[in-house]
Amino acid sequence: MKFKVVLLSIILLFLISSKANSQPHKNITQLAKTEQWRALLHINLQTEADELESYVDDVSFFLAIDGAKNPENELLATIASLKKRDEIQCKFPARTLFLFNNVKGLREEVKPYVCQEYLDWRSTLKTTNVVLVFASAQLNSPSSMYGHTFLRFDPDNVEQNSTYLSYALNFGATVPEGEGGFLYAARGLTGGYPGYFAANPYFEKIKEYSRLENRDLWEYKLNLTQEEINTMLAHIWELQGISFEYYFFDENCSFRLLELLDVARPGLNLAKNFPVTAMPLDTVRVVQEANLITETNYRPSILTELKAQLAMLNTEENELALALSQEIEVLNSEEFIKLNKKQQQRIVDSAYRYLRYQNTFNGRPKETTRRSFLLLRRLNENRTKLNIPIEQPHRPDLGHKTAMFGFSLGQNLDKSFAEIKYRGSYHDLLDPISGYYTGMSLNMVNAMVRVYEGGDVKLEKAELLDIISLSARNDYFSPWSWKANISVEQQWTKDKEVLVTQGSGGGGVSYQPLENSYVFLLATGRLEFNRKLDTYAAVAPGLQLGFLYYWPKTTLLVDAEHYQFLFDQTQRSRVSVEQSVGLGQNDSVRFSANFHRVESNTHDNKSFQEFKLEYRHYF
Repeated sequence: MKFKVVLLSIILLFLISSKANSQPHKNITQLAKTEQWRALLHINLQTEADELESYVDDVSFFLAIDGAKNPENELLATIASLKKRDEIQCKFPARTLFLFNNVKGLREEVKPYVCQEYLDWRSTLKTTNVVLVFASAQLNSPSSMYGHTFLRFDPDNVEQNSTYLSYALNFGATVPEGEGGFLYAARGLTGGYPGYFAANPYFEKIKEYSRLENRDLWEYKLNLTQEEINTMLAHIWELQGISFEYYFFDENCSFRLLELLDVARPGLNLAKNFPVTAMPLDTVRVVQEANLITETNYRPSILTELKAQLAMLNTEENELALALSQEIEVLNSEEFIKLNKKQQQRIVDSAYRYLRYQNTFNGRPKETTRRSFLLLRRLNENRTKLNIPIEQPHRPDLGHKTAMFGFSLGQNLDKSFAEIKYRGSYHDLLDPISGYYTGMSLNMVNAMVRVYEGGDVKLEKAELLDIISLSARNDYFSPWSWKANISVEQQWTKDKEVLVTQGSGGGGVSYQPLENSYVFLLATGRLEFNRKLDTYAAVAPGLQLGFLYYWPKTTLLVDAEHYQFLFDQTQRSRVSVEQSVGLGQNDSVRFSANFHRVESNTHDNKSFQEFKLEYRHYF
């Protein structure tokens, strides 16, 4: 019996893909240079030999003093430890199985060791499939503006929608409680937070993203073999409690997951695609391009489901559902009683779901909880199956890519110009909408350089950050819309264009008078540093009014903006018309016309126009 237990332990612990690891290497030096060994140490495969360094910042992950920079010494130290310390097999099961299959005779020199804690963990997971999950973007959370990715580990019976038995593996920053704002952004950009892997039941992630943050989930099933899954899990065990520096834009959740896939299937080299930034959506695309995805599943958020259900109601039913959510006596009203049973049940169910949604974010007020209970009792008394048709949106990974290069021809201040534009990420209001949310704009590292007739070259604008979030209001929901922008840009001041530094933002409301449209009004403010102004630093309150409309292949934006500077009474007004037309997944053209007016008590007023035709390529 004891022999069987030991044998089973060896099989579970050292199961490995014979295809990937069957050929012994001639010597240790060659073995230390292999992609899989460096992947196990999280060493960038593209770095030169004299610049090698692991992404892992935790000394407990290494057995050699210089193991973080010297993969050969770490390999030798691991072999020596395996021979002397049996428990090393439990601390580093992935390294152990790699060395057993590549160092001739090592398996016979190392005494088999039963790693019960590891075996129990593997038995709990019972993983037969791995799924990459993408949580859609959430503009109101700085760490989630670009979305988030994590892995789900499924047992056999997950096909029967039993994902409650699945576990999710997440990599994230550990942020002290109460830390936010500028300090949070600054430390996140500079690696000021440690990052750790953490495993939780998948239903907890569903609650976090779908219920609490209203984020749709996209689930991509991967074609990893059982041997590759075993290798990945063995390495994940090695990473328990191990810290990495966390950077929002490169060494983030998505980058770490790509490293795990590189460990599972040597030769993929997925992480090498992101030497500068690793946007979650782009990493999903890289996984798709590597032919790792076999199935895709869309899991709508609670808010998406609720909006789909409310959209099923006609005007009268909507009015009754809203009234019923506020007063239970509507059940006894003449307007409600005259409806047929199916209509009544649809109204009651909509009111009940709406109250549950409100309770998620507003606590559980006693009166609201009472109405919710009475509505649930009514539903149970008259049970009918309500089918809510939810149209699956276009997959986010099939939308346009996030970096952009643009070339424009135009005229400004009676001068013709050519303009070159580069945007590091990600999407604006007029970019091709397929795969993205309407009313959302998030751009970082956006630079425009113009060459005017006569040879003058100017930096027209360089944006660090540009965000617009239009969240439409209606009878049920009352979200705020907002915007923020930080940039240096050309502004007409007194008698010439001046490069100024500015920060602006604001908040307000938006509505959808027509399907696929937004009308918005924002109260704004601007802080500008301008050497041509009398006070150098100037503050200006303002207003912005706009109309945005989406067709399947084209988008129209008409907006007007006005600023009133407080100190020198300068007024700036702008009216713009922009039309974008998609030419495919990663190409578009855009026409824009801008009309400007600058008025001041200290210099002559100025009016001018700008017209521009632009081609954009997304990559």
